[in-house]
Amino acid sequence: MSLPDRDLQLLRKACASPQSWQKLENLILHLDEDSLNQFTGNLYELVDQSDFSLNDWIEALLTFDQWLNEEKISIRPVANMISYIHCCTLTLSDTLTPPDLAQLTYEMLKQHGFDAAAGVSPDTN
Repeated sequence: MSLPDRDLQLLRKACASPQSWQKLENLILHLDEDSLNQFTGNLYELVDQSDFSLNDWIEALLTFDQWLNEEKISIRPVANMISYIHCCTLTLSDTLTPPDLAQLTYEMLKQHGFDAAAGVSPDTN
């Protein structure tokens, strides 16, 4: 992974635990350099636009990854996953205290699924 040191430090610090960092690192490890730069830029921008912290977004992304594993879906369209989490944030009322973003994402996935994974056959492993 060839992220600038400042991004590595920021993402690592935003992870709730060393295990979360390892999971995030594994998730983004397969991204090419352009996709990786797009991922960080898009993530930072969406975090800034939301009422959630970078840690909240990372935990939601890792929860999303967990859901994909549970559904035996092997693809990891990280950009689409970030967009999905962003859509989850848009469903919230401005007058209510924001819920746990990871839990909200998981509930939305259970209820609505993930169109980017539609038609993808489950892992055969």
